[in-house]
Amino acid sequence: MDIFIEKLVKKQKTSKDTLFSIGVVVATLIIVFGVIPLIPIVKNFLIFFLFLFGYLAHYLIRSRNIEFEYSLTNSELDVDKIIDQKRRKHVISVDCRDFEIMARVNSDRFTQDIKTIKNRIEAVSSMSSPDVYFAVFENGGVKTLLFFEPNEKMLEAIARYIPRKLFR
Repeated sequence: MDIFIEKLVKKQKTSKDTLFSIGVVVATLIIVFGVIPLIPIVKNFLIFFLFLFGYLAHYLIRSRNIEFEYSLTNSELDVDKIIDQKRRKHVISVDCRDFEIMARVNSDRFTQDIKTIKNRIEAVSSMSSPDVYFAVFENGGVKTLLFFEPNEKMLEAIARYIPRKLFR
């Protein structure tokens, strides 16, 4: 019997996202009302530039709305990043049987050796969430650390493939 489980996780807004949005709005206002009126040729197209930079600011701010989708098909875990519910970017595909270890981030299994892995994928709502798990595996010859938030059904399915490597 085939296993297929999906989960969608919405990334929480951070203070960095708020500062980015404020910076985009301020920069847009400075460009539209401070710089463009000083250029004589552009004055005729002020309304056009107002809408153009307004749309660009809207696009940049909305691009901070991020969701992650986990799809587990048998032992294959796919992670996709969904930006503004419109654009999808494939992050990684990995066979769970290739995991060296999988456990909660707030457990004692998250050792200093694992913390020093440089190639990281953070596909979580927030790193401070209590449901964050980590998995260590080789990806193209490079040791990779994946942070994600599987649900209980997904954990049970993964446990079928790696019962001695999954620590709940």
